[in-house]
Order: sequence, then C-alpha cells, then structure tokens
Amino acid sequence: MFASGDLKAQFINAKARTTGVLGRESTCTSAYIQLIYTFYWLLGWGMRQTTGYMEDFWVTLGLDIPVPSFDQLCNRFAALEVSVTQRSAQLARRLARGDAISMIVDSTGPSFGRASDWYEQKYGHKATRTPWRKMHLSIDTDMNVHGIRIMTTEVSDSEGMDAVLPANVPLDRVIADGAYHSIERADALSGAGVIPVILPPAHGVVHGNDQARWHDQIVGYIKDNGI
Repeated sequence: MFASGDLKAQFINAKARTTGVLGRESTCTSAYIQLIYTFYWLLGWGMRQTTGYMEDFWVTLGLDIPVPSFDQLCNRFAALEVSVTQRSAQLARRLARGDAISMIVDSTGPSFGRASDWYEQKYGHKATRTPWRKMHLSIDTDMNVHGIRIMTTEVSDSEGMDAVLPANVPLDRVIADGAYHSIERADALSGAGVIPVILPPAHGVVHGNDQARWHDQIVGYIKDNGI
C-alpha cells in the first residue's frame, strides 16, 4: 500500500497550513486514514478498539506516529471515498440454504522492529532476537473473512487452524498448505464429510491403520502418480 521510507512522513502532514490558502490541511494524510479504516472494517472492531490497537502497534514498532482522536476518525471515515464490496449478505443466503462452504486457511509471520518491555515482563528476560507473531486467517472462496487469530510462534500451525475454523459453518473442504498437515485432523475432517485439501510432507509414509486412512490414501496416490 505504501512506498518504502519514513512512514511518519507518509502518514502525517509536516506542514498543515499552506501560505496563501485559506483553511488548514488535516494533520493525518488520507493514506493513513485508509489504513486505519481497513482495520476498522475488516476486523469489525469498534472505533475506540481500533485507535487503541493503532497506538499500541506504533509503540511496539518504536515509532512516534500519533493516532487520530475518536472524533477525528468519525469525520474522516465519513468523508472517505472508498468502495467496499459487501459479500456477507450473499454468504448469509448460502448458509440459510444449507450450502457448505470451502474454507482456505493460511498464515503470515509479522516481525516487530524491536522487543519492547512487554517481552521482558512476560518471559522474565530480554529478547535475544526479534520477537515474532503469526497471524492465522480463514477465508472462503468468495473472500469472506471468517477468523483471524494472532499467536506466538510457539503455537503450532495445527493449533492455529483449530482457532480460525468456524464451528457454526458447514464445510465441504478445507484448503491449506503443508504446514497445516496433521494425520489426526485429516482423518477427522474426512470422517465428518469434509475434504482436507492439505498436502502431506514429502517424506510422508503409508501407516496402514484406521487412524490414518485419508493420509495413507493421499500419500499412496502421490507415490503412484506424482503431483
């Protein structure tokens, strides 16, 4: 969304007044307001939750970037010229008909520029390296977001999938990369009528027992036919 360089210079107008022009430019640029609006709309947070998150986010990164007040955001959001495609009504109709949904699960690992005091307070020692967090996301094939969870890297991707798969949405398949592979989960999904489209590891072997039927079927197919 933004070019590399000084984020504060891109988000905050250094010169809020132009000589010879009546009025005062807004302190915050439109790009900054759009970024905050993205969090506000995508995650369904309240306005005050959004401002609190942004304040903590900049502090964690060690950046001195002010966050607009509640009133400022209300006024700027109302003036934004952005087009949001709303698909939730279509999804609601599909679910009302009893249609099953294909779910895609993926993750990304954002790193923070420095370890703040929170790391030492939580773990009892200073960070020896840059701390990481991992965001797990589940979306359907129409790009509706169903779940977002941010976890530490000590939490496995398998547990991350458990956290973002919705419990109240009928599924026909779950699509994810090999990091989410689990013999137990694949068999459980298959037994529940959900097709797990999750690639097993290259070194996967056929186990030949009832607890690995789906895993064995996929591993056997790959060995016979390739991928």
